[in-house]
Amino acid sequence: MLSLTENARKIVHFSAVLVPFFCELTSKTVILTALSIITIAYILQEALRLEGQPLPIITRFTLKLSRPEERTSVIIRPAYLAIGIILTLILFPSTIAYSSIWIGAIGDPVAAIIGRRIGRKRIIRRKTVEGFVAGLAASFLAASLLLSPFIALIGAGGAMFMELLDVPDDNLTMPVVAGALMTIATLALHT
Repeated sequence: MLSLTENARKIVHFSAVLVPFFCELTSKTVILTALSIITIAYILQEALRLEGQPLPIITRFTLKLSRPEERTSVIIRPAYLAIGIILTLILFPSTIAYSSIWIGAIGDPVAAIIGRRIGRKRIIRRKTVEGFVAGLAASFLAASLLLSPFIALIGAGGAMFMELLDVPDDNLTMPVVAGALMTIATLALHT
């Protein structure tokens, strides 16, 4: 069972699904600028927090959503999520970028929620077969909204493999790996 803090973290993570919609409502440039400013401000806020000069509202929110072991240093995962989205928007065409963002925003939290609630068969450390399959299915379905099922499966599979490996931060790697694999697959199919 996920704690209230973990559930709130998953909701924040899942909120990244809105980024493509905001890009279409405004522009990629506007969203890239906003995300970059927010990320820089967040990192500065973390530096201030560690120096004993917290910004009341932001620091309170950050600490409320953090895990105890994260609080002694920069709470970097939110920045990694933003940087992963920024890189994805810069590096890939819109349909691949949007699908990659959805893969990371949906696949990772779904894998965690299902893995913790009904997961029984461990694969690697705390990762479960049930969580992996649920995350793969959810991210595949999300990517399939914009891309062919074959390309969506390649992106979802690659991203969920990164999640399964528990790389230093899958918030950064999942969308970038998904985008790279889907771009390569798209180019290979069209040459």
